[in-house]
Amino acid sequence: MKIFNLQTQATDLSVIDINKRTEAVSTTGLKMLFPFGLHDVGLLRFKGSTPWEEHPNDEFLLVVEGKTTLTLRTSEGETSGTASKGDVLVVPGKTWHRQDAPEAVTLMFITNHNGNRHKIVTE
Repeated sequence: MKIFNLQTQATDLSVIDINKRTEAVSTTGLKMLFPFGLHDVGLLRFKGSTPWEEHPNDEFLLVVEGKTTLTLRTSEGETSGTASKGDVLVVPGKTWHRQDAPEAVTLMFITNHNGNRHKIVTE
């Protein structure tokens, strides 16, 4: 058995500033914790607006610190909701989504990275 304390695991994460254009992609704000079946469990700390992404399977997100606004794009249009520390978000598989965090947010994620698609926000 292994016990993971998310606060302790997150202490050494830096903030990935998604809006800042750099030559290198920072990995100091991302930590993979362990595999969970076909999924990856990890932590991510960032601020800014993420690109749109889509996963073939559902994605689980837990807000460890801060808050983020999640926007889903479905056949009925876009819908958004803001989640804060302690909130859980479930993103349905095959649904385009993105997040906006003006201040730093730390998330625990459970997702299968195989088959992911991304596209740049153009709006």
